[in-house]
Amino acid sequence: MEKYRKPKIEFYRRRTFSEKMNATFDFIRENWKPLLKYTFYLIMPVCLVQTFAMNSFISGYIELLSSAGGGGTLFSANSTLVHYGVLMLCSLVGSAIIAGMVYALMQTYATRADGLAHITLDDFKENLVRNIWKILFISLFLIFILSAIILAATFLAVVVSTISLFITIPLIFLCLLLLLPLMMIVPVFIFERDIRFSDAVKKAWRLGMSALGGMLALIFVLGVISSVIQTVTMLPWYITIVFGNLFSLSAESPVTQSVVFKFAVYILGLIQTYGMYVSSTIGTIGLAFHYFHVREKVEGVSIDSNISNFSNL
Repeated sequence: MEKYRKPKIEFYRRRTFSEKMNATFDFIRENWKPLLKYTFYLIMPVCLVQTFAMNSFISGYIELLSSAGGGGTLFSANSTLVHYGVLMLCSLVGSAIIAGMVYALMQTYATRADGLAHITLDDFKENLVRNIWKILFISLFLIFILSAIILAATFLAVVVSTISLFITIPLIFLCLLLLLPLMMIVPVFIFERDIRFSDAVKKAWRLGMSALGGMLALIFVLGVISSVIQTVTMLPWYITIVFGNLFSLSAESPVTQSVVFKFAVYILGLIQTYGMYVSSTIGTIGLAFHYFHVREKVEGVSIDSNISNFSNL
């Protein structure tokens, strides 16, 4: 007898706050195996480099603090900056890979008859590569906008006068608040394949403003849940780093210099980094379901689809 299969989760549907939460965790519960499997395969190479850069940066930063005021720290400072740059680059690429993978799996889920059951990399590789490039482009665009705002404020404060800070600081916060609706730009640019980037920005702003409170509330709640998971995976690494530095500051402890200790710190850091990326999938999926809700509310996507299907009968 054929095994009973649950109906697939409908994407484009108007949902309340609790229904968006339920849809997010229903999707995770139904597809946790492929989500976890491909998260591990795709993000672990980034995690290996990012963990090394993170541990090296922290070690170098603590060394700089302990030797402040002394000489011979120029090489350590340069090395620490390099490790920080690698860490930021890994975070940028890793975030793009995770979000691109999640949305590629969601795109594939919507088009395959059996969802993500027995899915292989070839089934969503095309969407994955396209999504990663799109998200990297969006990230660089947002970094450019934020950098321009900060540079403009710094220029006014230095060239004009420090009194202008009373005007520029509130303006910076206003600009940052105005950027909040653009959180919708990722699902808009991903799920609407033929849309141009400039049109995606305008549409993300329009959809974001139409349900800004609901989006912020959903992201906040899912962010709290993600933070709990991140804390659990981070604590062993953090405690080990703290105690290791306490021992190294008190004396040249052979424990902290041993290969076993350094390997343990690396493995715990790897778990922390991987846990951070895994937990980020919750907010990514939640934002997608908020996008589906808002687009259905504003444009009636499912109604148009049903009318088109009816006319083809």
